[in-house]
Amino acid sequence: MRLQSASESADYRAVLEQGDILFFPDGGFEIPSAIRTALMGATQDARSFHKNIAYKPNIDQVTGLADAAEAEKIRKPMREYSRCALEFMARILPEYARAWKVDYASFRSIEERGRELPLKKRNDLLHVDAFPTRPVFGDLILRCFTNVNPEQSREWLTSDPFPKLAKQQAGKAGLAQFVNAACSSLHKLRRDATRVLSNAGAPVVDRSPYDAFMLHFHDWLKGNEEYQRNCPKYRFDLPPGSTWLVFTDMVPHAVLGGRLALEQTVIVSRDSLENPERAPSAILERIAGRPLIS
Repeated sequence: MRLQSASESADYRAVLEQGDILFFPDGGFEIPSAIRTALMGATQDARSFHKNIAYKPNIDQVTGLADAAEAEKIRKPMREYSRCALEFMARILPEYARAWKVDYASFRSIEERGRELPLKKRNDLLHVDAFPTRPVFGDLILRCFTNVNPEQSREWLTSDPFPKLAKQQAGKAGLAQFVNAACSSLHKLRRDATRVLSNAGAPVVDRSPYDAFMLHFHDWLKGNEEYQRNCPKYRFDLPPGSTWLVFTDMVPHAVLGGRLALEQTVIVSRDSLENPERAPSAILERIAGRPLIS
């Protein structure tokens, strides 16, 4: 697990797909000062069900503010940040951009050190990402972070990436149970019913067996004291003004300290990887001995 400066390699897909962090010490792209100024005044809702101020580009909506009346003032700078970040990511990763799906942007305004959150939402415990309401069906979660704090580094902790993680922990976490459940006729009926309800507008989520396991794995890793205590750990202090990109479902990570960070997420098609066999879904399928995406 390494922090690789962008100047070390022009083959950015290879850097990301081997589980390293692609690091731009100078920020990589310009965030207009007006965006920074507007966001510094945003008041995040500190309740646990709002981890961050979130911007949803597809519907141009902001959530997570303490005062809903602030939404109009914050929406424009978040929209502009999202545009800048996506243009930057598409410029350096055009192969991914051709098929990716744009997900949320966020502003992490609250100090992470000492933050009180429920276990499953804690950021200071090593985990791989999975979204409860937005299954990826075998694709990957790529996130671009920028530390806009002018004085404080953002403190990250990582561990060995997914190939080693899955080999050592997926069986212990119950992968076989998810594989067996996926083969049952009851599971197939349940997914068929979920699709019908979802198409009719009901607030239900259709998940592949892969998505179901990854959501469980996210929680299982956070709650596994042995893993948290004994796994290999690599610490990085990401300085003010820097930008970094990482597949957060491939690299176990935790945030130990820092505030004032911006982030944009895209869902990268497994087929657009330089080596699709490196995708977490492909790794779990090899361990399971059967497809986990349907």
